[in-house]
Amino acid sequence: MPYGSGTTNQANWVTRLGPTATQDKLHALYNTILNKWFPSSKGYAIDRQALGGASKPGRKSFFVRHAGYHRDPLLIVEFKRPAKWNDAGKQEVLEGLTESMQAQFEQTQYNTIYGLGGIGLHWTVYKMEKDGLPVPTMVLDWHDDITSDVSYDAFETVAELVYNIR
Repeated sequence: MPYGSGTTNQANWVTRLGPTATQDKLHALYNTILNKWFPSSKGYAIDRQALGGASKPGRKSFFVRHAGYHRDPLLIVEFKRPAKWNDAGKQEVLEGLTESMQAQFEQTQYNTIYGLGGIGLHWTVYKMEKDGLPVPTMVLDWHDDITSDVSYDAFETVAELVYNIR
């Protein structure tokens, strides 16, 4: 089942902006996709967190959490502007996810945290588990268009993994 026209229109708009589109132009697209899979009607909350500290001030991520008292993160989302679609950009995304997931493990009750990394419309997923090394392992290799039918099916699988975190 493909994404609706609102989501694909957002993706088309980002594509038309080209590689020089700034990161803030991606917020609506990623927020729309996250709300599709993790709606408040199913007990999820999506919020934006400023992260980074002195080494990377102003870095922002989306966190998917259970709504309510225990607001431990289930999925951390970091994305970059389309111009970062290169090996250095991929490494930057992985480093950002690693830093965010490691920091959240100190506070979470869960044994697994997932991380979604995006560069423009390209996306990938990692997970980190408490019983292993504090290093993310790839769950889903890079896909070219987060709004494609193939990506929709892949995201459904990722969402199921997140739903099952207990």
